[in-house]
Amino acid sequence: SRTCMGSKICSAVILLLAVTLLHSNSCYSNPALHVSSKDRIAKGEKPLSDLPHNEDPLADDHKFDHEAFLGHEDSEKFDQMTPEQSTAALAKIVDKIDKDGDGFVTQQEMYSWIDYIAKRYVRENSKRQFNDYSDGKEDAKIDWDTYKTKVFGPSPGPHTTKTIERERRRWQRADRDADGLLSLAEFTDFAHPEEAAHMRELVALESLEDLDRNGDGAIDEAEYIGDMWSGKDSGEPEPDWVQQERDTFRSQRDANKDGKLDLAEVSAWILPTNYDQVDAETKHLFSQADMDKDGRLSKQEILDHHDIFAGSQATDFGEALRNHEEL
Repeated sequence: SRTCMGSKICSAVILLLAVTLLHSNSCYSNPALHVSSKDRIAKGEKPLSDLPHNEDPLADDHKFDHEAFLGHEDSEKFDQMTPEQSTAALAKIVDKIDKDGDGFVTQQEMYSWIDYIAKRYVRENSKRQFNDYSDGKEDAKIDWDTYKTKVFGPSPGPHTTKTIERERRRWQRADRDADGLLSLAEFTDFAHPEEAAHMRELVALESLEDLDRNGDGAIDEAEYIGDMWSGKDSGEPEPDWVQQERDTFRSQRDANKDGKLDLAEVSAWILPTNYDQVDAETKHLFSQADMDKDGRLSKQEILDHHDIFAGSQATDFGEALRNHEEL
């Protein structure tokens, strides 16, 4: 399924616990809000689009495709172009994707492009934060004390001790060369640990700690349900969806059937490895545009399917992509 367990994966309530700095309270702060466990799955990268889309890989789902192929901002810019303008801009993008310049886009080249677009948010967000902590010096390194002082102040109170300890632990995991300093690349791993393979176990651990209210090192069914529904405390009758979540906990989450989720089970829940959204979108685009079924896309095939890759509302806004890095 292209949607990764349904279109809810593209909703705003995706579990990326501790993905951004000072996110220690997590998206679990309002357990009264029903958030399905499907919505809590972290893909290990930002979704290709926040738009819902059809589960059928052959369906016409072009708004999602536009954002996956162009990114959100450029997708909106393309929508303001005339068909002639957006076709010309699309042709330039195709030349960028075609790394070997042979006139065809392979699935690997398309995969690399979509992956690059999907991770642009991470790069830009990390660079913005890093520049703030390093006074705009991108080639500098940030030391822990500088970061801690800027984030928590010169005299943090005792109520921030746990948060600081967690940040420090993540800092040390991101510090690959163990010099006590973070480069921009290392800071990117620190700020977005879900994107780095060596940080993903820590994402699962922080998630477990957030839900483990009794401190036994695991998440039992009551903690799992209590994170999503607080009605039990107020005497409300249990909604049907709560029972569905109980069934999910018992049949899917609790793999060893011991009544609780350990670190491995939490990791399997929030960091699944059996779905690659970039690969799925790549294959979808090829299924739509590869007319001669030769496993590659010519520039003409892409331009002939302009509506899939770029779209246009045929307006006269124009000049939308000046000075953009991808062009």
